[in-house]
Amino acid sequence: MIPVIIFYLHTIFAVYAFCKSFQSEGLLQAFLNTGFIIILFSVGWTISDLFVGFAVSSNGYLVDMPTSKVVLSLLKISGFFTPGQGKGVLNPKDSISLIVLSVMEYYFYKFYFRETKTAA
Repeated sequence: MIPVIIFYLHTIFAVYAFCKSFQSEGLLQAFLNTGFIIILFSVGWTISDLFVGFAVSSNGYLVDMPTSKVVLSLLKISGFFTPGQGKGVLNPKDSISLIVLSVMEYYFYKFYFRETKTAA
C-alpha cells in the first residue's frame, strides 16, 4: 500500500509540475520538466534500492504470524508482510527504498522548483 501511495503522489506531482511549467514557461519546458521527473524517479529508485539493499535483506525476514487481527491487517495493508503457514515473510525493502527516494526528491524539487525573487 505504501508503494502505491508513493506512486500516486509522484503522478500528482508530475501533473502539477507540468501544469505550472506550462503556464509560466510554455509547452516545451513543461514536457522537459515532466521527462526530468520521470527519469529522476527511475534512476533515483534504482540508486536508493541499491543503498537500502546494504541494510535490508532482499529475501525478507521470516517472522511468526501476529496473534492480533489488528496488527495482522495493518501489516497486510502496509505491503511489508506476506502471510504463510504459521509464519510470514516481512519484506520492507521496496517500501523503504521508495520512502528514502521520496524524502531525497522532496528536498531536491523544493530547491529546483523554488520561486526566484526578482528585484523590482
